[in-house]
Amino acid sequence: MATIRSSLPHVERTAAEPREDDVEPVVLANVREVNDTVRLLRLNALDPNHTIKFLPGQWLDTFIPSLRQAGGFTITSTPDQARPSAHSPPYLELAVQKSTNPPAAWLWRPTEEILGSKLAVRVGGSFTWPPPHLDPQSIERLVLVAGGVGINPLVSIFSHLVRTSTRPREVHFVYASKATSDLDPHKILFLPRLQDLIAAEADPSVTLSMFLTGTGYDGVIEHGKLPNRTYGRRINRSDLLNALDGYQQNVSGAKHRDKTACYVCGPPRMTDELVEFLRKQEGMTDERVLCEKWW
Repeated sequence: MATIRSSLPHVERTAAEPREDDVEPVVLANVREVNDTVRLLRLNALDPNHTIKFLPGQWLDTFIPSLRQAGGFTITSTPDQARPSAHSPPYLELAVQKSTNPPAAWLWRPTEEILGSKLAVRVGGSFTWPPPHLDPQSIERLVLVAGGVGINPLVSIFSHLVRTSTRPREVHFVYASKATSDLDPHKILFLPRLQDLIAAEADPSVTLSMFLTGTGYDGVIEHGKLPNRTYGRRINRSDLLNALDGYQQNVSGAKHRDKTACYVCGPPRMTDELVEFLRKQEGMTDERVLCEKWW
């Protein structure tokens, strides 16, 4: 079923998801390549005094004039950045993976061919903070689990939360990504941003655990430019349980999970397996393990 859905155009695949009525005009103002497969795009509001409203975690129907079908791309910036300010025009940021899909392929054309192009976008999606069916004030521990470009909605949520005074008491980010043997953090999508946000927060209850594959390293990776908790392997069940219980060795397990929520976003198999595991854990419920499936 996932294969059938993934072959559908974005708008058809997400037909049941909530969408805004308004279509917003934007201009492609900046393009920056993170690595060989992902580039960051900044879309400025055409009206510099206009706020584009969205919730952290939402995506955009992205209308490109020369294409029949809209593309779907997750917003990686925060709602505050989509408001006019003295320092920057209101903007939306997207992280777009290289693909033969026509909208993504167009956004991966040479920068000089697309910079300054006028596009239109429409906000949609229900994988958001605050969660649709939970009282955010009831959540004391938030676990964000990302795989690859599945980090996109979660970096928006995390960036928003650490800049507010109403975030959950604990936020634990668990991030798996492919990397190269040189372990350059700037080639790992959003890793420098996460590290900067955590350093600025300077709170031991806000953590990042990094899991890297494709590096040739096994076990703990000690590298001055990577998080202290970095491993050369995939995320396993023990890693999830540690995050679920706040990395506390003497915690009473399920007794403390009634105020925990998890967000999971990654490749299909990873998402399905981790969500199933988390929802089966004592003290957890289906409603408190949220996931985004773009396939």
